Amino acid sequence: MNGKEIPIAALERNRAWIKTVTDSLGKRNDLELLKCTMRDTGRKSASQLLEKTIEHFKKKQKTVDELIEAVNKRRRDILKAKTFFVHEGSKIHFKLEKCSCDLVESGLAEPSPNFCLCSAGMLEGLFMPFCDGYVKTEIIKAIGLGDNYCEFIVYLNE
Repeated sequence: MNGKEIPIAALERNRAWIKTVTDSLGKRNDLELLKCTMRDTGRKSASQLLEKTIEHFKKKQKTVDELIEAVNKRRRDILKAKTFFVHEGSKIHFKLEKCSCDLVESGLAEPSPNFCLCSAGMLEGLFMPFCDGYVKTEIIKAIGLGDNYCEFIVYLNE
């Protein structure tokens, strides 16, 4: 951010606000609204990740393979991650041993199915700029759904 400490009271208010919003979306019994909202939120996160990746490597990736190579290198070098994106034909497989949602990692939220939809949207948004067609993410397993790890398949229409 801007280097300022965030007061505990502000963090608690934000934590409560996030929980209220996500709980409210989940209680609406409008699955389409929930999916659209959380996926759109994830897509915004993807644009931030793309910016960080471009900034880190001082160049803009031009293809899906260049992006995967850059993101995997960033995951390995900076995040010390042990799992990486694997591109197989028109699919990208991604498995995580822990929830990687920034809100969950920061303690502002607990893993939930709503945030899994956000992660799916983030993955779609990450690869959409590199594809001519539609990008769809399938949630195979997710910590927010009670699984021990997260696993996604991203389908590309290149």
